[in-house]
Amino acid sequence: KEPMFLLLIIAASVYFIVGEYSDGIIMLVFVIGICFIEFIQENKTENALEELNKLSSLNVKVIRNNEKKVISSEDIAVGDIIILEEGDSIPADGKVLYAQSLGINESALTGEKETVYKNTKEDNENHFKKNMCYSATSVTNGMGIIEITAVGINTEIGKIGKSLSTIKKEKTPLETQINKIVFICTIICLFVFIFTIIINYINNEDLEFTKRIVESLLAGITIAMATIPEEIPVVLTVFLAMGAWRLTKEKTLTKNLKQVETLGAINVLCTDKTGTLTENKMVIKDTYKYKESLYETAYLSCPEVTYDEVDIAIKEYCKKGNNNKKNKITKEYPFTPENKMLAQLWDNNLLCVKGACESVLPLCNLNEKENNKITIKINNYSKEGYKVIAVAKQEITKEIPKTINDAKLSFEGLIVLYDPPRKGIKKSIEICNKAGIRVIMITGDNGITAKGIAKKINISNYEEVITGPELEKMSDEELFDRVKKVNIYARVYPNHKMRIINALQKDKKIVSMTGDGVNDAPALKKANIGIAMGKRGTNVAKEAADIILLDDNFNTIVKAIKDGRGIYENIKKSLSYILVIHIPVALLALFTPIFKLPTLLLPIHIVLLELLIDPTSSIIFERIKPSDDLMLKKPRNIEEPIMNKYKIISCLTQGFYIFLATFINYLFLIKRGIENNEAISITYSMLVLSVILVAFQLKSNDITIKEIKNSLKDKFTLLVNLSIIIGLILIIYVPFFNKVANTSPIELIWWFYIIIASFITVIPFDISKKINKY
Repeated sequence: KEPMFLLLIIAASVYFIVGEYSDGIIMLVFVIGICFIEFIQENKTENALEELNKLSSLNVKVIRNNEKKVISSEDIAVGDIIILEEGDSIPADGKVLYAQSLGINESALTGEKETVYKNTKEDNENHFKKNMCYSATSVTNGMGIIEITAVGINTEIGKIGKSLSTIKKEKTPLETQINKIVFICTIICLFVFIFTIIINYINNEDLEFTKRIVESLLAGITIAMATIPEEIPVVLTVFLAMGAWRLTKEKTLTKNLKQVETLGAINVLCTDKTGTLTENKMVIKDTYKYKESLYETAYLSCPEVTYDEVDIAIKEYCKKGNNNKKNKITKEYPFTPENKMLAQLWDNNLLCVKGACESVLPLCNLNEKENNKITIKINNYSKEGYKVIAVAKQEITKEIPKTINDAKLSFEGLIVLYDPPRKGIKKSIEICNKAGIRVIMITGDNGITAKGIAKKINISNYEEVITGPELEKMSDEELFDRVKKVNIYARVYPNHKMRIINALQKDKKIVSMTGDGVNDAPALKKANIGIAMGKRGTNVAKEAADIILLDDNFNTIVKAIKDGRGIYENIKKSLSYILVIHIPVALLALFTPIFKLPTLLLPIHIVLLELLIDPTSSIIFERIKPSDDLMLKKPRNIEEPIMNKYKIISCLTQGFYIFLATFINYLFLIKRGIENNEAISITYSMLVLSVILVAFQLKSNDITIKEIKNSLKDKFTLLVNLSIIIGLILIIYVPFFNKVANTSPIELIWWFYIIIASFITVIPFDISKKINKY
């Protein structure tokens, strides 16, 4: 379907029709050659996409042969034992074997959003049973273990026949711009194609009719091949796919290829604190014993089976103080983002509670003096960036509280934990500041703790904080004004994240949002780029996100943004190269017959150039590493054209200059009386070397000679350029190719002339680089 292949086949057909069989065979050989290059490029791209799809498939924790393993959801089989945790998507239908506050969102099946709590008791009353979990539903609370009973089309969701994987692909601004460029070039190509045929037909009036038609048609095909920028769609596909694959090696899995383009445009980075800015390795820094039973109560407030870092740290620290190991839990009060407390009622009627200080203290029987004393301690700890957990209990003598908020607690003390900032986080924040990227911390911790961490890692304007309760009272207009300056949001609920993102996007910001929980999914979907945590992130969050951070590290996000900027810059460089190169080739094919000069470019010449242009534009430019100063620039405007007027004028000027230098050289050689075939050899060699040099000249801000020296380390670049030079030598010095390409051998002295003339085509633009630099 590629225009270049069709034109080559037409050219080969014309040669066969007029009896030029050797020329026709050569054309077909080049068709196979270009097909092979395209196949290699497409195969490499497809392999990268396939690997990305494997990585982005949902992972499931399964017990097989008494071992806990993590496998793809596609590999689940009937009889597998699956471990479910909060945020997991359930991969298939299964019977509940164990449940600990196991709450399931079954809205995909029932349309009802209310959480359904599961248990192990047989249920013969309901269609969707309480002792069964169903595919396409998700865990909102607690954890559980199920045995798979049905997979695929045999599940309830499979029977209903709902599609869960409908993806509507929308064109990005970059795709739209590139399609526009290709369309304009195609229209120009069509007009030039027709004009060239007419001019050649008029100029070849001394030839017989058939020969005249053939020569005119070949000239038209040649210029069509020279004008169509068929490399552009290939460049876009290769750059985005290979860029996404390279990002994966940097611990950043890109689910949506078009977001590779958007990465470099981020100007606001919203991030949670725990595990992203910090290590997510909680250690007990200190305790405040209000009562001697603090350690025992703290231990008993933690779930028996837990994966939470805070619970693990508390249980490890307080296990010596626990003397209640024989008792059993009779009722659980699960943690919710709204109440920020967790409680467990034991069969000895002891209710043990732990949670956020502002949630627990109001439920305790403290007088004003005691409350003030404890609040001062909490504030002092929080100012240092420590996480403070309040612990309390109630000995139930009468009615069991329906909710934690109905309890009448006795204060036990404080557990002070510390999650240190990640290594290198301070430097990453500084890079963001220099790069014009505003970092916003959105955390469930209290404002004082958030300020303490923000101060240590240099988040700007850390003194000003908006809390969840304050945000609740704000109108959208008030939030829109405040969001322009405030960088710390504390004690927020998941739905607050959506309001913050909406306000930022209303202010024309390109927003990235990190998240890991079930309730983060809407915010991840709403953000321009949603980033889910790969390690601690729930499957629901990963499904909603565009990018999955495989190491949950903020530093990795900053690297990904730099890579995203680099990919976009490389696309721009590649497009500039394609535009520059097509101009002299097209103009040479057009002006040679206008000036009634011997035909300079035949289809075989264009094919050889394509063998150079294709891998250079799509692979060599893709391999350019981001420049060191890339993160010292402000983010690009997402709506700006990929090639502005200045860049287009620059490319047109450079392309026209190469044409002018090459054409004047050809005209000079012909007028001087140099044999036609020898003049073609010299001029075409000059054109090929100019094309090679332009690639080096456009790759970086260094001058061409220096960039050539730097590129000697890149084996692929050397291989491509050496292959083309060998092909050029064969065309000039092998008699068979001399006949096909209208060339003839040239003396060694001409090569010095060709090299000097080729460098003349890039020297003015190297000088321009230096002038602009200083």
